[in-house]
Amino acid sequence: MAMSLPQEQCPILCQLCEGDPKVKWKCLDCSLLLCSNCKDNVHSKFKSEKEHIILGIKDVGQKDKEVSQQYKDVSQQGTEVGQQYKNSLDRSLWIGNGNKDADCHPITSHTALQSIKLVGDKLRIISSYKMDVWDIAVTLTNDILLATSEPGLKQIEARSNKVTDSVYCEDINNLSSVHETKDGKVVVGGQKWVTAMDTSGNYLTIYTNDMNNKRLFDGAIRSITSTRNGEIFVVQNFPFSRVFVLKNEDVISIYTGHPSVNKFDPTSVVTTPLDNVIVAEQCNYKLHILDNNGHLLTIYNTKVIGSEYPSSPRHFHGRTFCSIIYRMPFT
Repeated sequence: MAMSLPQEQCPILCQLCEGDPKVKWKCLDCSLLLCSNCKDNVHSKFKSEKEHIILGIKDVGQKDKEVSQQYKDVSQQGTEVGQQYKNSLDRSLWIGNGNKDADCHPITSHTALQSIKLVGDKLRIISSYKMDVWDIAVTLTNDILLATSEPGLKQIEARSNKVTDSVYCEDINNLSSVHETKDGKVVVGGQKWVTAMDTSGNYLTIYTNDMNNKRLFDGAIRSITSTRNGEIFVVQNFPFSRVFVLKNEDVISIYTGHPSVNKFDPTSVVTTPLDNVIVAEQCNYKLHILDNNGHLLTIYNTKVIGSEYPSSPRHFHGRTFCSIIYRMPFT
């Protein structure tokens, strides 16, 4: 059963156990608010946890001020600075900014796909491309997949910065989202359809109609994520805002928001370590926490913690982009 909408004055719950209101810590790498028990007994078991930066909740605001000031100082010299998290030091950062002709690209002008790397306290441009990029995913083999305005997914192979054609959706235009599941399936969203493919580009399932042969989707698919159990969460926000939960060849549920939230407007979805799913509502400053069947657990108002326009994982230095993603280095 869905929980009631928290009021502004209600305390924020730990984002791992989702039950303890005594939030004491924040992991800057995971962007999770934590109680002391989850910090010591749950988060400590995360892969690469020793490289994560965890601050006391009172110190987070000061850290944000330091980063903002650092960004301001260097921007005046024509260079941007990334947040100096330890797990970012040896990774390349890819930023896809949607329309190639937009005038608000983060590092260079007139390029909507950029690869950058943190060198000291500055961001170094590795490569950039003038192309539309609507979504980015990293595969289990460390390749990067790009949903663009051109036919088929584009790819950047591991150990490379060169954009090439992939084997996925080779003859299909208007691809708007891409995601790889934990078992290696590539899930792609387009205009009124979603498909799952194997690593060779063979179609496994194409979602267009429900069991009653009625059309499922009314518009473009904006964001996709998946759970360990195999559920695929799909965001469509125009013309009707919905989060579809797909499994096998059927739709198991559709989430259309909470009655107390006016005009549900989801922008993206991401899966948590506990296999819950966070739906970001940018304009309403809300995070909807769903279980892996698409049932509402609770809703957070991000204004309570001083954060507006949540669009994770598509947010960088106060600007909203199509997608930002890290690629792990090779050893």
